Amino acid sequence: MAELLFGAETEYAVVWHGFKKKRPGEETATELVQRARMQLPHVQDMSASHGVFLGNGARLYVDCRTHPEYCTPECTDPWDLVRQVEAGHRILASLALKARVEGKRDKAILCFRSNVDYSGSFATWASHENYQFNGGTGELSPQLIPHLVTRPIYTGAGGFHPRSRGLEFTLAPRLTYFERLVADNTTSIRGIWHDKSESLSAGYRRMHVICGESLCSQLALFLKFGVTAIIVAMADAGLRPGETVQLSDPVSALQTVVGDVSCTAKLPLSDKHSRTAIEIQRHYLEMAEAHIQDEFMPSWAGAVCRQWRVTLDRIETEGPAAVASTLDWAIKLSLYSHQARDLGIRWEALEALNSLLDLSSPQPDLDQDADSLLIEERALRRKLRSEEEFDKLEMLARAQDVDIDELKTLARQRERMFEIDMRFGELGAAGLFEAMDKAGVLDHRMVAEDEVERAMTQPPPHGRAKIRGQVVQKLAGNDEARCDWQQIVDHTNGRALSLSDPFIKEEGPWLPLVNTEIHDGQVFNIGTGFQDSGAASSPYSRRQDAADRILSGDFAGAEVLLRGLLEECFMLPSTRCHMARVLVMTDREPEARDQINQAWSIRDHADTYVVPRMLFFQLVFALLDETDTAGVIGLMRTALRESGATLDWAIVPMLDHLRPRIGEENYEFLKVLAKVLSGSEQVLELEEFPQWRIAAFN
Repeated sequence: MAELLFGAETEYAVVWHGFKKKRPGEETATELVQRARMQLPHVQDMSASHGVFLGNGARLYVDCRTHPEYCTPECTDPWDLVRQVEAGHRILASLALKARVEGKRDKAILCFRSNVDYSGSFATWASHENYQFNGGTGELSPQLIPHLVTRPIYTGAGGFHPRSRGLEFTLAPRLTYFERLVADNTTSIRGIWHDKSESLSAGYRRMHVICGESLCSQLALFLKFGVTAIIVAMADAGLRPGETVQLSDPVSALQTVVGDVSCTAKLPLSDKHSRTAIEIQRHYLEMAEAHIQDEFMPSWAGAVCRQWRVTLDRIETEGPAAVASTLDWAIKLSLYSHQARDLGIRWEALEALNSLLDLSSPQPDLDQDADSLLIEERALRRKLRSEEEFDKLEMLARAQDVDIDELKTLARQRERMFEIDMRFGELGAAGLFEAMDKAGVLDHRMVAEDEVERAMTQPPPHGRAKIRGQVVQKLAGNDEARCDWQQIVDHTNGRALSLSDPFIKEEGPWLPLVNTEIHDGQVFNIGTGFQDSGAASSPYSRRQDAADRILSGDFAGAEVLLRGLLEECFMLPSTRCHMARVLVMTDREPEARDQINQAWSIRDHADTYVVPRMLFFQLVFALLDETDTAGVIGLMRTALRESGATLDWAIVPMLDHLRPRIGEENYEFLKVLAKVLSGSEQVLELEEFPQWRIAAFN
């Protein structure tokens, strides 16, 4: 039987509670990671300044500046996956509890395993999945997309549609943001299929799934990863499990699935027939059962298929009530319908009430920036509380056979229902799910409590995750050790351990480092990092390949190469500048800023020509923020006086990408400055721009 590897990435929402002055999300997330440094065995993350690898083989770091993210170690079966995800929840809850202000127990960090913001910002954050496979993503996508679209009937987190003007229950709130079939972006333009498959191990690829949510139910989590891993294995073996259930419009079908609590809606197929989500899932299940003894199948496939079949049978024969104690969305549906009645909201009237509110005001324009959306949403809520607005709606209400007082109640209690949804996934004893579980009213557990406790400190029993966890425990306290998914560097003893083989069974051999230095906690690798490592190409050629890919528009390929170089700590200041360019071109500006900030912190170790490039990025960000640029331009003028401060640089395509945002005058200024940084004799032309001249006198 085959061995499969998979893992989860969970971003948490965090907030300081009890302070009069709101503390920034970045400060809160960083506080939790700092607590991990103080309290848990760890080794510094090689590629994230606010990150660590823990003694259980997992990674904890700050993602997108405001969210602590816990990445499980690689797991070989769905029980281990459940243990490790649950361990992450416990670790974050423990860190948050210990971060309470001394002597002021009413002040604390609150953590939530939710994925949407109901405040009106329309923000969403991630719960991602990774699956190891052998082939190309082009072969996988048609086989997996029908599954990803229909699996929310058991993987949906449940909650409310974040863009509804009313109170619209949905199987999967985060999935309402997915409006494209394919995309390579995770933070803005989201696709059902994420076109990213970089290698994190020798001989294998990684399928990265972003259309999922954080779950509380262990059964839902078990099925989410177990079923998807089996389908990946079938597709990777060439079976083509999705071929006969291709959807005519997957994006529309996804929205139908997440909006249908009965799970009976028919989804049009490309062959002109139609099937329900349950029927499509049964198609995958029957193929898995037919091949359960094949060599490519894992030994645990039978157990997953049995749970899969029982769950589908229950939903199909008895509806949501049959899984109201086992699956997240059904637990919430039962709980929230009762809570709504207690608040005076007639659950069965919600469809008419929501329709009335949608008629009164159009859906938000999501092309607006977040601040404009928030202002618009708050203005609408004030309108809905006003008597004048209700007078206008009263005639519409009568036509819909709805009592206007019900609309007033909904507007008044809507925020309370959102609060209940957030509290459902709160970590720790205060969370509603935790309270229900402790009361014994749920039936979702797949692993024992002591197994979760053990997973908080111990890695899974197989593969490189086991070796990573064991070595991290040995090196804990070594400030000059660094770790990532594929290697551990022990600079104190001048050695490195390769973890490129995902199924490695024992530690070693450790190889001597070559041409490395450590400065201010950062490892700088001038050469390949390992002696006789067998690398296919030098890091210099790989970085040139990345630069060529950027120019050709292959940003995904460039990112793979650059992330590999960052993991090797190869010429970090320069490589981070290259990565920032990729991130800007793919509209991930916050990540680009973080790369430049990290590069700037180690600028003393950068080549002379790299410093002006860092300043160029800082100048771009200042112009985007419409803040004062004189200080940055002053530093740029000084940097350009240094010998060797210029080198050919193809940065103009990035300026073209930003042109609509920075305006024509700034675009022309930056274009001339870019030519100067490339070695062109156009410094005098810069004097024609007032911002350049003004900086000379500051």
